[in-house]
Amino acid sequence: MTNSHEEHIAITADIKKEIESLKVVFPAQYGKLYAELAKKYQLELKPDELLNPEILNEQMLRHIVTLSECTDSAIEAIETQNTAQLQAVLAEAKKLREETNELRKMVYIDNLTHAYNRKWFDDSILDKDGVSMIKDGVLAVIDLNKFKHINDTYGHTIGDKVLIHIAHKLKTTGGKVIRYGGDEFIVLFDSDEKDAKIKMESALSYFQKTHFKVETHSFKACFAYGMASFTKGSIRSAIIDQADSAMYNHKHSL
Repeated sequence: MTNSHEEHIAITADIKKEIESLKVVFPAQYGKLYAELAKKYQLELKPDELLNPEILNEQMLRHIVTLSECTDSAIEAIETQNTAQLQAVLAEAKKLREETNELRKMVYIDNLTHAYNRKWFDDSILDKDGVSMIKDGVLAVIDLNKFKHINDTYGHTIGDKVLIHIAHKLKTTGGKVIRYGGDEFIVLFDSDEKDAKIKMESALSYFQKTHFKVETHSFKACFAYGMASFTKGSIRSAIIDQADSAMYNHKHSL
């Protein structure tokens, strides 16, 4: 399909079949199903398309109410020494923790590569002002070379596998990996720039030697990168621009 409106209609129809047997469907469950089924139609969803603020607020409100009820029940169980009631509260609290962790994944983890997403970056790395970094570090911008050619030649399924493999390898550097755009990643390091460069060069060397195979064909999927050191209070846009500039210089030198 090429029409995104038609794709969304088809996905919605598929979800109806999936949830027919369920008595209750919470928004987070619906969002997870939607994201999984979207893959079938090669439709990539942005975080704000998957879970809007109203859905998140509804889910959080339900968790707050449940937590409040658990607290009240726990206090009562302790005061009355009701072991059975306390065990029930612990079971409910464990279930709540699992749901909260699942919600956190849906909000902060890229569905395809399982790297962090931009929302995680905004909420975890930036100060309350939404523009400045909360600590010192090194930021590396990674951009895949000729990724459009890979998609056009071998298809989006192969392209997705390349992205997954790139993200997996970048995680071995020890930095925090964020899928910042379609084929653009950011890696955040707590170490100094010299150490970060050694780790990035190791990942780059791996892809310079690695061939992806599709039937009788093979190809390389390499990347260019640029880095910028930053300190607490540095402005994100300036840091990314600096790393971007270094990345394009690297790309042009290849």
